[in-house]
Amino acid sequence: MEIEYFAAGPALMVTGEQRILVVADIHMGIESDLRIHGVHLQSRGAERTSRLLELVKDSTPDIILMLGDVKHRVPGTSWQEFRELPSLFSELRQHTTIRVTPGNHDPGIEEFLKPEELLPKEGSLLDNLGVLHGHTRPDPSLAGHLILAGHHHPVVSLADEVGIALRSPCYVLAELRSEIFDTPETDETTRLLMVPAFNEFSGYGIEKTFRSPFSPLSRAVVIETAECLLADGTYGGDLSSLIRYERQDCT
Repeated sequence: MEIEYFAAGPALMVTGEQRILVVADIHMGIESDLRIHGVHLQSRGAERTSRLLELVKDSTPDIILMLGDVKHRVPGTSWQEFRELPSLFSELRQHTTIRVTPGNHDPGIEEFLKPEELLPKEGSLLDNLGVLHGHTRPDPSLAGHLILAGHHHPVVSLADEVGIALRSPCYVLAELRSEIFDTPETDETTRLLMVPAFNEFSGYGIEKTFRSPFSPLSRAVVIETAECLLADGTYGGDLSSLIRYERQDCT
């Protein structure tokens, strides 16, 4: 299995028996929800669709896998999503096969998808990869596999010796404690790769994520051996050190 990272996403390509382009948390329609809360922005849905299509055309995957939260409105579906989601999916279908593992923002997403395009929300295996959004406990069949998940929108802050900071979407690669699977103890190691949000407005500091874990997956991460990778796949540091840096920076 080979993994290639695309900073222009963020996105990654996993190559096994098939070439799978993976993105998470597109959050189409986010602007209409921000407008309700007093933040008025012109929709960037067309730009988001164009950016994703360019990645698909450049990387020529067999499958594009969306790790949930393709849409944003909860509950229901906004007028913006009704306008933009059909275009997103129809354009992608011209170039590749679509698979979506639904997230907590995706009630109603099935209206825009073909039945075979929708995967179980508890997770499933795709070319020997565990895939799910990340807001639910993973299906026991994912134990012992590399699991790809969205939901967490990880962002890391880095600084050099003079204190100049870089804030970047990041991947978190970690081992999971086996008790998350509600199954007997196993010697098999299960690894998690948290995938950053494709949506440019979405980001959540890793210090906050692991100080107050908000998902079964984040609560099961073995922090002491976890690592961060930047959006282009560059090693960003060990998770424990980065959490300590962000904690000090916030105090």
